[in-house]
Formats: sequence, structure tokens, C-alpha cells
Amino acid sequence: MLRKLGTLNFIDHFKYGALTVTIPLYLVSKGIDVGEIGLILSLFPLAFVIVRVISSVYADVKGVKPFFIGSGIFQVVTSIIYLFAVTPLQFGIGKLSDGVGFAFFWAVDRTAILARSHSKKDLLIMSVVRAFAAALGLISAGFFIAFVSFEMVFSLLIGMGLVGLYVSIMLVNRGATLKKPNWKSLFVVRKRQKHFWEVSACFLLLAVPFSALFTFLLPVMMDLEFGMGYLEVAIMLTAFYAAAGLGSLLSVRMKMDEGKLIFFQLMAVLMVVMLPFAGPYFSAVLVLTGLGFGVCFGMSEAMLGYISEAGKGISSRIAMIIVPTNIALFFMLACAGFSVEMFGDEPIFVVCAIMLAGFVFLSKRVMEDLDGTRKAREKQLMEYHPHQGPASIRH
Repeated sequence: MLRKLGTLNFIDHFKYGALTVTIPLYLVSKGIDVGEIGLILSLFPLAFVIVRVISSVYADVKGVKPFFIGSGIFQVVTSIIYLFAVTPLQFGIGKLSDGVGFAFFWAVDRTAILARSHSKKDLLIMSVVRAFAAALGLISAGFFIAFVSFEMVFSLLIGMGLVGLYVSIMLVNRGATLKKPNWKSLFVVRKRQKHFWEVSACFLLLAVPFSALFTFLLPVMMDLEFGMGYLEVAIMLTAFYAAAGLGSLLSVRMKMDEGKLIFFQLMAVLMVVMLPFAGPYFSAVLVLTGLGFGVCFGMSEAMLGYISEAGKGISSRIAMIIVPTNIALFFMLACAGFSVEMFGDEPIFVVCAIMLAGFVFLSKRVMEDLDGTRKAREKQLMEYHPHQGPASIRH
């Protein structure tokens, strides 16, 4: 099953990387205003957060297989919509479909891995597979739109979506640990999760600026302001994404030592502000920005591991952590395009830097609290035991 899950992770994140560079550039090529582009992209987190929460609750009852199948169906439908879309409304429908498919995938992916594997190594392997697939999707899409066409990218994704759908149908269903949906688990924060909402706030302050930069501000700015070619934009985004991956590995190598990592985090804050003014040094500034973001993401994953507690309903509890993030991202993207039209790029980059700075200081406090005891420091991995329930924390 792990090979099948690896295939699904690869296909899903290849699509993610490909669409990240393709959609903003395609919308610009269609003559759609930057403000409208922001509105279109904002529909993704809106659809994602609604479907993610609902599907994660039912995943604890129905298991993972139906949601992987649903993700495959929506991946195909999304690519078909993009292939024939012309108006902003049609692209908006495509983004809604994209958000639903991505929500289905993330509602069960981590649960499926934990249901099959008891090894930290397998979790790490899946994260590497996703990172590699997204990077390959970015650079492949850039090549196709530069030398073939945008439509070629969507056609490729339709084919990959069909493969993913077939693999999903072949999966063994796992992860059904509740007899009926437990909606109360979404809203109950137990005493052992006293830092739950602080960690959720950290995710918001980190993921919103990263997503706004990666999926909207950077590709649009490089295309319209810097006049870069499609392949060059894809290469730059790939470098940014790869640097973020390297930063995450760096945070692990440094054992989440806040004292050592604070330099890279504060560097990222400064680099974000400098991006619109970097000129000939843009590439270097972009890579340093990605490196700093990656370090921050490494710390955010550590915080998630610390506050995940034993018991049933793991899919729904993880879903609640990212609800505020996606709501904030919806408003950020919806407003960012109009802000760029009215005031230029600089103010929105400053907002992103302020949010990232908020993450740096809040995460430092949270990590210090969570590291207050040896037991909290040792919580590195959730183990899944199908005969006992979905997850337990290794102490």
C-alpha cells in the first residue's frame, strides 16, 4: 500500500507544482486583471477549508479510500475545466474544484500513511516524494508552457489524474476508527492541548505569507514587473521551493534549536521586504527567502507533532488546526490583487514580512513552553495501531 500511497502523493503534488506556476501566468496571458486573479485564486482555500473539515470528520468513519477516489475524480475534472476555461467565472469554478480535490487528499493522506506504517522513516520518505514531485511539476510546467502550450500542461494533468484515480480504486481501505461522525471533536480543545490554538496561530502567520508569495505574488510580479519568460519564472519558483525544502532539513539537522535557527528566520523577514527592490540580486534574495521559510516550516511541523495527542479522530483534529489559516488566506488573496493594482507590490510584501515576523516571535514562545519538559521534547512521531485506534504518541 505504501507504494500506492507514494504514487498518489507524487501525482497530487506534481499537479500542485504544475498549477502553481501555470494558472497565474495563464490568467495573465488571458488579459485578466491582477485584482480578478487574486479573487480567482482565493476560491481555492475557501473550498479547501470547508471540504477539508467536513471530509476529515467522515474519514474517521468511512476510511481513506473514498476520499482518495474523490481526489482523483476532482483532479481530472479540474484539469478539464482549466483546459476549456475562458472567463474569470470559469477559472473560478476550476479553482473551487481544485480546492475540493486537494481537501479530499489532505483529509486522509497523513492518516493513510499512519494506518499502514509505524516508522518515522516512511513519513519522511513521503514528504521527500511530495517535495520532489512539486519541484518536478513546477519545472515541467514551465518547460511545456514555454515551448509547447498551456493546454499541454492541462492535458498531461488529465492523464495523470486518471492514473491516480485507478490507483485509488486499487487501495485497501483503512483508517475507519469511529462508528459515527464526531463533530464535537472539532471544537473541543482538551487540557493536554492547551497550546492548540497558539500552534494554529503560528500556522496562520507562516502559511498565509508563504502561499500568497508562492502561488500569486511572485509569479505575477516576475511576469508583469520583471518581464521574465515562462520557463525563467518556473525556474525561479523551483529554486524558491527547493530552498524551502533545504531549510526544513536544516532545522532538523540543528535539532530545532531556536537559538541557532532564529538567524535564518529573521533573515527571511528581511528578505521578503527586499524582494520587490532586489533588482539584479533578485535570485539570491529569493533563495534566501525560501531557505528562511523552510526553517520556519520545520519548526511548525515540530509544534504539530508536540500538540497531537493520542486518541480517536486524528483526521478531524488535524483539520481544525489549519481552519484559521485557510480563512485568512482566502481574505489575503482576495485583497492582495486589488492592493497591487492600487498601491503596487511593496505594501503587500511588507504585510507578508510582518506576518512572518509574528510567526518567529510567537513560535519561539510556544516552542519554549512545549520544550518545558523532557516528555514534550520526546514527542516526535504519532504511531498508528489499527487494532487499538488511529494514533498514539511515542513517549
